[in-house]
Amino acid sequence: MIGERDKIARLGAEVLLVAYDEPSLLAAKLLFEIKVPFELVLDRTKETYRRWGMGRSNFFKTVLSPTLSYRYLKLLLKGERFLGVAPDMYQLGGDFVIDQSGRITFVQRMRHNGDRVAVSSLLNELARAADA
Repeated sequence: MIGERDKIARLGAEVLLVAYDEPSLLAAKLLFEIKVPFELVLDRTKETYRRWGMGRSNFFKTVLSPTLSYRYLKLLLKGERFLGVAPDMYQLGGDFVIDQSGRITFVQRMRHNGDRVAVSSLLNELARAADA
């Protein structure tokens, strides 16, 4: 998403990131040497996750998942750094597009930890919401 911020701005859209980690963990792991051009809010209680219907994974889908292990291996081989284990590795996230009238036009709730929507798909959904 960071690399697409100009396209997002041209669509008149904004990105809001929600995280539950402690600020010190975010700074040390996720945001280390990364300039995130989007607003980031912290939800330590995970109330946002509950209200938006984001579920939880389990040990088998998280730790023993061949698909997820393969995905992480590919990232490590590309030179990505391992960020360590999340404080709550079972909490799932999601992606939402909300149009200017406040109507939710796209929802992707993760079914497992590797279930992220492609950035290109999100950009298409943002364009659709902007045209509506």
